[in-house]
This record gives sequence, C-alpha cells and structure tokens, in this order.
Amino acid sequence: MGKKSRLFLVLCLHRSGSSATAGVMHHLGIHMGTNLIASSPYNRKGHFENIGFRNINDEILQTAKSSWNNPPSSKKIKASNFTISKMRTFLSENVKPVWGLKDPRTLLTFEVWKPVLEEVADITYVFIHRFFEASVRSMANRDRNGLENASQILTPYLKNLYHYRHTYGLPVENIIDIHFEDMLKNPEPFVRKFNEKIGNSPGYNLKEVEKFLDKGLKNF
Repeated sequence: MGKKSRLFLVLCLHRSGSSATAGVMHHLGIHMGTNLIASSPYNRKGHFENIGFRNINDEILQTAKSSWNNPPSSKKIKASNFTISKMRTFLSENVKPVWGLKDPRTLLTFEVWKPVLEEVADITYVFIHRFFEASVRSMANRDRNGLENASQILTPYLKNLYHYRHTYGLPVENIIDIHFEDMLKNPEPFVRKFNEKIGNSPGYNLKEVEKFLDKGLKNF
C-alpha cells in the first residue's frame, strides 16, 4: 500500500467558527475540496465545506431517521446501515496528499467515517472550541428559531465534542485545538501548529491568514 494522505478532520459545533478555521486551513495549503458550498450572508468569506461530504453526512443521518437539527443518539448512528461503498467512492474522488474535511454534522457521524477515513489517511483531528452561548446566539439569529431551540439542537453536538476530545481516546499528538476567540485575536500560535503538521515553515502564509481573518467573521 502506498503512503497515506494527510487529512485534517474538523470536529465542531455549528456556528463555532469552523468556516473561519477552514479558511485558515485553506490559506495554509490544505485542500478543502473543489466543489464547495457557496458563501452566504452569515459566512461572507465562504464555508470551505465540501458539498459531497455534507451530502453523505445528511444521508447517514437520514438512514438513522434523524437530521442535523434533530441529532440521533450514538447508538442509532452505529445501527444505521449506510452504504460504505458510497463513502469509498467519495474518497476515491476527493483524497489529496494534504487535505481537509469540515462539516459540523461529522460530530454526529464520526464513528461511521473514522474507519473508512483511516484506510486512506493519517488523520489530524481539529477540534474547534467556542463559548457555547455564543454558538447558540449565532444559530438563533441565523435561523430565527429562538435561543431555547438552538440550545436544544446544539447540546448533543457539545456532548459529542467533549466525548471525542476528552474520553474517546484519540491520540493527543494527533489533535489540534482551535479556540475561535483566541485565533481571531492572534492567529500565529494556531498557524504554527498547522504548519508543523503540514511540514511548512512555522510562519508560512501567516500574513495571508491575518488578512483573511477579521472581526466580521464573528457572528454574535
């Protein structure tokens, strides 16, 4: 078997700064995909989110009789009989030497994806941390669905984020923690961590990242 690719897999809540983080990854030379979700009023600089990856995540959730805003239990996801061949086809068309995948739904589908991704990639897990209340406010504002409803949707994501980061047993050396508020103020330490893993010089493209990041990327 040939050398595996290097994948940066983002694990995050909705409205947690994941698009800004994925944009930083893009500017550091991590290939986020060719068919990406278009920018929107709530993500003016783009989502950097692979449409095919998101579609498969939606299909996995549908198989478990759930959706992104009606998250399933881990047990339901594991019991879902989603066709692995679809995932392998997606990978055959999307794997690059250094690449990234970002979709908040991955916090719900992670255990379906993990063994399939490991067939083709050495994975660095990118955990994005933002104050929960800020993500809730941002979602409530975007979807006009009220704080209580937004909190109810995001709570399972938060529990899964904590579980995969702290109790699941992922190797610490394969984890990059991104604190959204801190990254906006000073991206240099986070850029350095990515560049280390990619094999770039520590300050590679830092200026481009600083230009890309601005307070306008912060929604509530």
